Parts: sequence; C-alpha cells; structure tokens
Amino acid sequence: MADADPRTATGLRLIVCSNSAPRWQDGAGLLPRSPGGLVPLLATLLGRHGGDWVCTMPPDDAAAAGDGPVDVTGLPGGVTLHRLRLPRAMTDRHYETVGVRLLLWLFHYLLDTARQPEAGLAEAWPAYEAVNRAYADRLASLMTGSPDEFVLVNDHHLFLVPEMLGRRAERRGRIAFFQGLPWCEPDYFGVLPAHIRDRILTGLLCADVVGFHCTRWARAFLGCCARFLPGCAVDDGSVTYDGHRTRVTVAPFPLDVAMVERLRDEPATARWRARLAREAGGRRVIARADRIDLWKNLPRGFAAYRSVLEREPGLAGEWWFCAVATPPGRPTERTRELQSECEGLVAGLNERFGAPGRPAVSLVYPDLPTTRHCVVAALSGADLALVNPTFDGMNLVAKEALYLGERARLLLSVNAGAYEQLAGHVTPVHPFDVEGTASVLREAMASGAAPAERAAARRLLREQDANHWLDRMMGVER
Repeated sequence: MADADPRTATGLRLIVCSNSAPRWQDGAGLLPRSPGGLVPLLATLLGRHGGDWVCTMPPDDAAAAGDGPVDVTGLPGGVTLHRLRLPRAMTDRHYETVGVRLLLWLFHYLLDTARQPEAGLAEAWPAYEAVNRAYADRLASLMTGSPDEFVLVNDHHLFLVPEMLGRRAERRGRIAFFQGLPWCEPDYFGVLPAHIRDRILTGLLCADVVGFHCTRWARAFLGCCARFLPGCAVDDGSVTYDGHRTRVTVAPFPLDVAMVERLRDEPATARWRARLAREAGGRRVIARADRIDLWKNLPRGFAAYRSVLEREPGLAGEWWFCAVATPPGRPTERTRELQSECEGLVAGLNERFGAPGRPAVSLVYPDLPTTRHCVVAALSGADLALVNPTFDGMNLVAKEALYLGERARLLLSVNAGAYEQLAGHVTPVHPFDVEGTASVLREAMASGAAPAERAAARRLLREQDANHWLDRMMGVER
C-alpha cells in the first residue's frame, strides 16, 4: 500500500542536498539550466514547494573565500540555499579520487581493474567521509523532527549521509536517496574494498527509500544487498536490514517539456538552427548530443558511421552527421584522450568521405551560454538521432530527441536507463557492437518515423513531470 500523501494532509517540507550547486538570480530565484537532470529537477521542485537546498560551494565562486563554514542565501518562493565551504584538498579527494576515479567509473563499468581501485584510495576515503559528515551536520541542523519533512539526498557523492542522519536523535520525517547513475551488478560491485562496499550499502539502507531511474539498476542494487549483507531480507521492492525496512523504487527523471518548448522558440536556437542548416547544405541529418564522457560511446558511434560509408560512400553526399559535444565539468586524462580520439576519428572520416566545405561528420562545440540552444536546434532538425551510451543512468537527451524530432527515428542503446521507459518508441542498438549499430543505422537511414508513433511518445513525455517523480519517491499513488 502506498504511503499517505503528506502534501494533502499537513503540507510538505522539502530539504534537498546535492554535491552540485544551482544557479540563481537575485529577485528571480533558482534558474534551471536545462530541460532535465538533477539540478534542474531540484530547482523545479523547490520552486514549487519551497524548502532548503544544501550543496557544495564551487571552488571558483566569488563567495568561496568568505567567512564561516556555510554561505546561506534566501531566495524568492521560500527557498534557502546553504552552500558549504569545504577545504579544497578535502573536496578534491572527495570528488576526484572517490567520486570520479572510483565510483563514477565503477557504476559505468569503466574501472581498469588491473590497476584500480588504486592504493591511494585509502588516503582519500576519510575525505569522502568528512564531506558526507559536513552535509549530515547541516541537514540535521535544518531538520525539525516534523512528520512533514522529506529529506532528499542525491547521487554517489553522498552515499553515507543517510547513515549519518540515522544516528541522530529520533526523527519522524523521511529520508530518501536517489542514485542518478546506473548501479552495477554484484560481481562488479565486489571490486570495491570490502569495508567501502559494505559501508555504502549499509549507509543507503538507513534511508527510508532508495530510488533509481530504471528497474534494471534497482534490481542490481537489490542483488548487491543480497550478496554482501548477510542477514538482510530482500524482496522485489524493499530491503530489511538491522531492523529497518528500506523501500526501493523506480523513478525516472522527467523531461521538462515546457522548458524544451521555450528553448525551441528562443532566438538563440533559431540562430543555431540556421547555422546547422547551412552546414548540412541540403543533406539529411544524423544528430547526437553528448558531454565528452567515457560512457557516451562517441568513438563507436563514429566507427559505425564509417562502416556505413565504407559500404556506400555516396551516402556522404546525402547525409551529414552532426555531433554536438560539450566538455565535462572537470576533465580527466581519460576524457582528454577521448576528445583527442574523437577528433582524430572525425578527421579521418572527413579525409576519406568529405568534400571541401562539406564535411561528412562535424564535431560541433557550442559556446557555453548557448549550449542548450545548439542541442535543441540539432535534435529538432534531425532526420535521425543516435544515443548509444555503453551504460547510462538515464540519458535525457534521448527524451529530448524523441520529443523534438518532427521526423527523426531515435536509435537508443539498450543500456541507457531511458530505454526501459521508451522501448516502444525507439529502435534499439547494442552499444558494444559496432557492426550491429552500423546495420541498424543504415536501415534507419533508408526509412522514416511513423507520425502516430511519435505522437504517442510525446504524450508519454508530457504526462510525467517533477511532481510525478516526487510522488514516486514518496510512494504516493496517482
């Protein structure tokens, strides 16, 4: 049975925390940066319900050198932002060593297991604990013990916060944790040192609910609990451990349809649309839009297109492959190598199949202020969209492509979290199979999308919004 809805009974007091910090504008409040993702979703929820947001002060922020451990900013709509000032050495170890080089790569199956986890992890783990403790301390200072409180902890940077809150004085509100990344299978999760592996699991099981983007990731988490925590009781939708029951739910991030439509109609998007149309030069367009991350699988996408052109070189005169690429927030040596590899692949494709002024493939690097406009322009003007991550927690670009593309078929990796929700409206691709992807790509280039199919997909995307997502996390039935 679903839990009672506190919003209809006594109202909702929302407290959220994330490692990522939002943007805001004096007098206007929080500013969602894109049509989906964690920060825009939290900004939307707090914009509707009010509440508190605890996050890390970005090291390059002008207020980072201020006094005190927390910078508190009141915003319109009853929103208060609490930005933690933490030592740079601590946050580097927390974010880079543990957050990226261990956990981010672990959950995307990207660890070099011949060398990782590295010996330096033992030195970095105390910093991870310290950052989680700072978050828990701030959250505890905000919690009143009211049954109306819903504390929402997000992502792999903060795995230990539920446990640290659970050890405080008795609370009556609820603590939820949402994992935006995939969750890996038990055999791979077991790569972690045992004390870290078990600490992550027992920490999360102090939450009242743990959420994932799709059933596959939720089941992998349940499998890890069953494998590594003797004495826990696991069923399809919960784990009971040490006398506490944690509900495990599936709550895929929604697409902010209203924001997509606003972006589509803005002048900056029109300018990008005109620029991309000039570069297409009358050819049909294959589009993709990715951050340059290892799991986005850009090299195999380019390799698949190369295979298509090797069989039918004349298609380069009929099609243009437009790849919108944005850099990761904090690049590593692996992402720099990836970018160099992608640029080399594109140069090779253009040398073989391009013509002066008419490249077969273009890597488009938009300026930061108009990145989202460029993405929307590319996807809305595409005849075909390719989204082929090796593994991805969700991939909201797939939803954008499905909503924006008037005529485009969407080729979507079966390992994207979005695939479970969109399977009836997309063409599946197996991301590790280059020749298989090439065959699907060539077939899609020869056919079109059914308008009725696209209308059904758009209805699905319109029906789900931020409140629908929150309902799933809170166990509220609609």
